[in-house]
Amino acid sequence: MRLAARRFIADLKRSQLKHPPFLFSPGQANRACAFVQELPHVEGTWATPNITLHASHVFFIVNLFGFRALDGNRRFTSALFAVARKNAKSTLAAAILLYCLCFENEEGAQVLSAATTGSQARIVFNVAKRMVEALTELRDEFTLEAFAGAIVRYEIGGNFKPINSKASTQDGLNPSHVSLDEIHAHKTRDLLDVLRSAAGGRLAPLFLYTTTEGYENPGPWGELRAFAHNILNGVVKADHFLALYYAVDEDDDDFDERAWGKANPLMDVNPLLRREIRKMAIEAQSMPGALSEFQIKRLNRQAAAATGWVDLRRWRKCAGPVPLEELEGVPCWGGLDLASTRDMNAWRLLWFKDGVYYTWGRFWVPSQAVAQRTERRSVPYAGWVASGHLTQTEGDVADYAVIRREILSDYERFEPSKVAYDSWNATQLALELVDAGVPMEKFIQGPRSYHPAMQACEVAYISGHLRHGGDPVLTWNAANLVPRYGENSNLMPDKKRSADKIDGMVALLMAFGLSALADLNDSDAASFFAKPVLA
Repeated sequence: MRLAARRFIADLKRSQLKHPPFLFSPGQANRACAFVQELPHVEGTWATPNITLHASHVFFIVNLFGFRALDGNRRFTSALFAVARKNAKSTLAAAILLYCLCFENEEGAQVLSAATTGSQARIVFNVAKRMVEALTELRDEFTLEAFAGAIVRYEIGGNFKPINSKASTQDGLNPSHVSLDEIHAHKTRDLLDVLRSAAGGRLAPLFLYTTTEGYENPGPWGELRAFAHNILNGVVKADHFLALYYAVDEDDDDFDERAWGKANPLMDVNPLLRREIRKMAIEAQSMPGALSEFQIKRLNRQAAAATGWVDLRRWRKCAGPVPLEELEGVPCWGGLDLASTRDMNAWRLLWFKDGVYYTWGRFWVPSQAVAQRTERRSVPYAGWVASGHLTQTEGDVADYAVIRREILSDYERFEPSKVAYDSWNATQLALELVDAGVPMEKFIQGPRSYHPAMQACEVAYISGHLRHGGDPVLTWNAANLVPRYGENSNLMPDKKRSADKIDGMVALLMAFGLSALADLNDSDAASFFAKPVLA
């Protein structure tokens, strides 16, 4: 939440620039909050008949409706509110969707409460339905009528319905506002992809994700979570995506009650919630089987939390320029990671000059991967292509002819003494590069090979003796990297557990591996890489 608050303050300053990318409207923010506080409680027992917004909910609503695009529409078209259980996620989502139906005046609005099952989809819808049924003034003012399976607003021809994954395949979908409650439970991204595609004709759609952490599955939550964290950490710039994530910090003691409020903002006003968390904590301490459920559902901790390797604060301090012209003729090493035929491939060069390591390189992706990432809005591939940080090749698979041509051009210019590569998926291109005179060195993918490389890289960036030019793609890769420990705690990158692509960091680490062995003769180096520890 500290990161979200910093982003809010920075965005307020951006909204006041001479040529701002967006504006902030206190009136719009206040109107949304005032509307929600006119709605009744429809679940549980409360001191007041109407909702009194907690500061955590006010902050979310003010962000969501206060920031406006230059055309007057909402700035944010996607919003994530992640928090531990029983912190009024469903009530918040229902209130926000009702506000959109009543005040955004989207002609023919289709407001959807979406989930993989019909019963889950009806949770948010039923809260909204009961609110409408309880308020005659609301129905009259906005021409609303509540039915068993829909809330209709006659004035604009709009409706609010629950929808499940089976119904989402039917024709006629054109959603304007969508709530995906408990997005962590979606085992595939099929429902999300169908709804996003169907909303393509809306000027300012809203995709609202409300969730508590959950057990890992192949669905969209892992990608959404990583994207949100990257936004909050400044790794990715995404002005369309609002992210609020309430959770205990990694170093907090699970059973320190003072930390629980970080994941449970309503705990300070709801004594029943505090009491329930205390009971679950006692059980978690005594029953190992209850511990993970307590960590995930009550502390909003990520299941089997994968810890990132790179300290992004220190990494960003190494964003100094890389003077390529001055580095011509300086000894250097290369790393090539052809990890994917359908997504990213990476090439890095590494120099050591006057006590500082410099790195520069290239990334290639097929145009199909750019289109898919752009449609999903998960990573800004299209923006990186436009800025020159990413090279787009034609087709749906990697164009090795383009990769070969550009590597040979860089080799002719900088003449790296050796180029390390992962033989998986790269054998043919490596042979072609060897035939062209490039000194290729097979880098065995084991902890014994990677450990000295990761040590050298870590020392370089933490001490401030690395310059990466602020490359946003490399920084994204660095943020994703999770290590795996082998024998004797030796490290290597773990592609399976890492949040997303790490190809640039793998290429950089292989180059660091060569630099760490620069004082060995060729036979020693060859022997080292030929006998890895495959832990």
